[in-house]
Amino acid sequence: MDTHGAIDVERELEGAWVPIDASVAGSQLPVNDLRVRYFVLEAGGYRIIDRSNQVVDGGRYLVNEGPQPRAIDMVGRSGPNAGRTMRAIYELQGDELTVCYDLEGGERPSGMRAREDQLLLRITYTRAAIGFG
Repeated sequence: MDTHGAIDVERELEGAWVPIDASVAGSQLPVNDLRVRYFVLEAGGYRIIDRSNQVVDGGRYLVNEGPQPRAIDMVGRSGPNAGRTMRAIYELQGDELTVCYDLEGGERPSGMRAREDQLLLRITYTRAAIGFG
């Protein structure tokens, strides 16, 4: 099995991301209503940093670039998602990353647009010009 593809995808995803657009179940959500200031992906781990610069959620992430749409699993280790695996899909276009989660924790979303029976959270981020060490 070739693992180089997954490593390359992880490198593309790594960095600090700032939310610029969000929606829940197809309805716009003001970005300022999100508790996310930065979504940080590094070395297979993720952190969510809130507006007071506190880490409020963290764990590891796993990507699978094979299927379309691309899949990402967020495995929570601390914060409100500790012990949960959130199955999501993502699109990466240049310095914009869009992640779509099923808030009910059921199936992985099949697309970026919610069906009537789905409660999907979609957040688009832009790559931050800062680094975290």
